[in-house]
Amino acid sequence: MTMTDPEWYALCRDDRKKAFTYLAEQFGNLIYAIVLSKLHGCGTREDIEDCVSDIMVEVFRNAGNYSAEAGSLKTYVSTIAKRRAIDCFRQLSHRSGMYCSIDDETVELPPDEQDTENEAEQNIMSQNLRDIIQSLGEPDSSIIIYQYFYRLTVKETAKKLSMTSGAVQKRSVRARKKLAQMLGKGE
Repeated sequence: MTMTDPEWYALCRDDRKKAFTYLAEQFGNLIYAIVLSKLHGCGTREDIEDCVSDIMVEVFRNAGNYSAEAGSLKTYVSTIAKRRAIDCFRQLSHRSGMYCSIDDETVELPPDEQDTENEAEQNIMSQNLRDIIQSLGEPDSSIIIYQYFYRLTVKETAKKLSMTSGAVQKRSVRARKKLAQMLGKGE
């Protein structure tokens, strides 16, 4: 069932259970992808699932703050998901006492002195690549991340993003071409 953003808002007032079900079906995979991108190096699967659940509840509880004039429901949900995932990341990092990067794998010990320069270059290049991938926007950045960082198939990626396999394949090809152009220009 597809509905417009104002229809969803009206459904929140009339039938909250159906409104929540619609929210979960339409945006559950998007929220999961956002949380996974922020917590992959620091949180467990349970932490990720808890964060996704918290976001769903927060979006639903704050539905009264949503305004179709301010932007799409997808943008509203994505913004809340990103902010909440970052908060969860901070809590997990603080609680575990580990030094995690929100964009990188866990780093526990500093590198040896002789490797410091090489590691710094690697980190800068990795950060630049992540920034370039993020600049592709959604869902292209998620597609690239799922396919090349998590090694998911087109079918698995499509399922996570609630898209068809054909759409994921086309967007992946376009995103890779755009990345090649951006990397060729030295961005």
